[in-house]
Amino acid sequence: MKIGIFADTHVGRCIPRAIGELRRTAFRHAFTEAINIFIEEGIGCLIHAGDVFEKRSMTPKDSVFVKEELQRLVDSIHNEHEKDMMMFAVRGNHDGAPESNALDYIKHPLARYLKVIGDGILQGKKEVQVHRGICIVGVAHHPYIFRKFQDIKPVLKEILATNESEMKLLVIHNFIQGYHQIPPGVPQHSFLTVEDFDDLDVDMVIAGHYHTKKDPADENGLTLLTPGATEAIDLSDEGPFGVYILEEKKSIRFIPIKPVHEIRNIRITSQEAVKPVRWFIDKASEEVNSYASSLQARGIGGVLRLILLGLTDGDPHRLEQPLMSEFDRIKEKSPNLLHVELVNRIENVHQPVILPTLGGGAEFAAEILKPLGNSTQEAMRIVEEVGITLDEKASQKTGLLTGSDRRPFVTRWVDLLEETEDQG
Repeated sequence: MKIGIFADTHVGRCIPRAIGELRRTAFRHAFTEAINIFIEEGIGCLIHAGDVFEKRSMTPKDSVFVKEELQRLVDSIHNEHEKDMMMFAVRGNHDGAPESNALDYIKHPLARYLKVIGDGILQGKKEVQVHRGICIVGVAHHPYIFRKFQDIKPVLKEILATNESEMKLLVIHNFIQGYHQIPPGVPQHSFLTVEDFDDLDVDMVIAGHYHTKKDPADENGLTLLTPGATEAIDLSDEGPFGVYILEEKKSIRFIPIKPVHEIRNIRITSQEAVKPVRWFIDKASEEVNSYASSLQARGIGGVLRLILLGLTDGDPHRLEQPLMSEFDRIKEKSPNLLHVELVNRIENVHQPVILPTLGGGAEFAAEILKPLGNSTQEAMRIVEEVGITLDEKASQKTGLLTGSDRRPFVTRWVDLLEETEDQG
């Protein structure tokens, strides 16, 4: 039996907003291409390792689209041996919280082929699926997975040790230190380590959440596998994007997905030299014109992310308006150039920008909350929960929470500060 594996499809994502519908189309295209690959391969089992949707910006049409694509995969099966095909998906952080899971939108009483797994385990339940000799156990996303995993590990051990399937798979949606490169600013409580799986009787850990495809890695008889995303989550991601096909325990193939639009990142830098603003404008215009000509010659659409780096003795912000006007002129002449995203990191040599040494938002928050003393940990927990709630409930227009969603956090902050003040 062939098993199709993918993750982080983020159907409904529309970032950056300037080309929101273009990006929404790109994620749908990638999902369709993944299903096409699975149909061509004739898989008998499908595993999605989380973030099927972008819940914050998805629409009802997105959920209908995914349901229809999954049904198309089922309807494509003509081999009687594969008629019992099953699909398994874990909840990712962008699929919502357990009580408001976007994966509930694609469940259907008649769609018995689809099982959403992983939240039962987080509650300590013995949740396990067995399909044609394959044992599949899921662990949904959890913001404090390091601690939570230790809590549920006895249940996982019991499930896996007592199951006699010929292959045992664990599907998660969190980072794994020692296999993934942990992004700056991700707190230690938000990821697992390779060593966390040492004493589990499992053949393979399939991990979503990490958007870059990783080659299979063997650790003490355990195979770690990360398919990455099916489309660039951010314009800085250049792939490759695709899916894995698993046959037997050791036969693992990556099949790339050709994106509907090309994404290119180009850097223009003055190195250590100090250049006038005009130099950056001319270089940027030259690069954009060259890329637009390349797209026209190849007959494809493309999105360009242009990063400007270096030093100038002028005002680096004065180049943005002339450049954006020039980009608009180039796009009018070359419609295959769909969008230019300008990232201006030029520094004024007289006023160098002092970048913070902290790794990211979490470290910065921890630093400024240090004066709270013993209450710092609770304050950080509030910060984490605000972030999660913003991802799920923030307004599409303002990016802010409504008053009713914001009020519980305000109350907790006031109580925390009053308690800290009382403690001296």
